[in-house]
Amino acid sequence: MVAGCTGKHNPAEQSLENGSPTNQYASQEAPGEVGEAEAKHTPDPDTRASDAAKLSVVVGGEVKLETSLEHETATFDGTEYTIEPFGVTFAVRTDMGEPVVEGDSIVFVRDLSGKATISYEVMENTSLYEAVAREQQDHDGSFSGEFIETTSKGGLRGKHNQYKEDSVFSGVFFYEFDRHVLRIEYQCPIAAVDAMIRIVNETVDSVRWEDNN
Repeated sequence: MVAGCTGKHNPAEQSLENGSPTNQYASQEAPGEVGEAEAKHTPDPDTRASDAAKLSVVVGGEVKLETSLEHETATFDGTEYTIEPFGVTFAVRTDMGEPVVEGDSIVFVRDLSGKATISYEVMENTSLYEAVAREQQDHDGSFSGEFIETTSKGGLRGKHNQYKEDSVFSGVFFYEFDRHVLRIEYQCPIAAVDAMIRIVNETVDSVRWEDNN
């Protein structure tokens, strides 16, 4: 099965604001306490770096996503998104809907014979080996064999595997970049496996890191 991504960045990229499906995380301190807290504590450089790494999603340009369907190539409309401040970019079919930030994950949901989801999460300061080990611990005995090595068309090295739980087909991809790992998880009803695999192949092929170009 072959999948790909073609297209150019939209120069009018925009960061999604509060109140739309995604947002940038902010401090939960009460407004009147912020100034007092800052006056009492000046964070060290490591803390400042961590504070700066708050998740936001930048909407990029429209792209064409290609996948093979019964030995024929089909093209679908897609949209690029960049996870900031990490600079890692992916594309996904436009008909997967708008992204929603849930905790540290960016989630897309669509009805494919039931609920189908794709989520993207940056695992900070984590190696590919550590990410795989953690996943194996979380889903002990559920994976179908060993993790398989893979490489995105953007040149990022990764691993992936699939598992099945309670009539839901699921899988996970990891891509290593800088000092971090991008984790992509998908879930769908068993009846939607064929369609979901094509969608996932397109998005994982599109993954790239801006500093890697």
